Amino acid sequence: MTNDEIIKEKFDESVIGIDEKILKNENAYYNHVVNMPQHLQLVYTVIVFHNQVYNGGLHQYFFNKYGMFGYRVIEYLKLIKCYKRVNILEKAIKEINKEGWSEAEFRKRVFSRTIKKVTDFDELDDEYYELEDEEDLEIYLGEYLKSL
Repeated sequence: MTNDEIIKEKFDESVIGIDEKILKNENAYYNHVVNMPQHLQLVYTVIVFHNQVYNGGLHQYFFNKYGMFGYRVIEYLKLIKCYKRVNILEKAIKEINKEGWSEAEFRKRVFSRTIKKVTDFDELDDEYYELEDEEDLEIYLGEYLKSL
């Protein structure tokens, strides 16, 4: 199985049960995701992060509420050894969480869109886009999934 195939298979598995009703309820959505097996949490949160950034940048990732999983994405990117992507996401979170909210408070504020500091992250977005050649997420994620 190629990296692309295993990632697609696991991502398709991870989105089972995620519907509009769940996406509108912070606790239901969060609990649904964190109660998945770890490898499915990893695939779901990392792929959503990556796709959001590629579609509209870090601003879109946070604005569309998926940033509520930002701290988990950092853990998972470390697990698959995508350290440069970790660095970028950590900088973005540090920028919008200058108050130092707990993870739970940060999650609530992202989901409810009550963070005032969500801004354009043009430089960080550019850094992220430039990583494709040196830290290909598909390779790292695919190899991790194959190792399970």
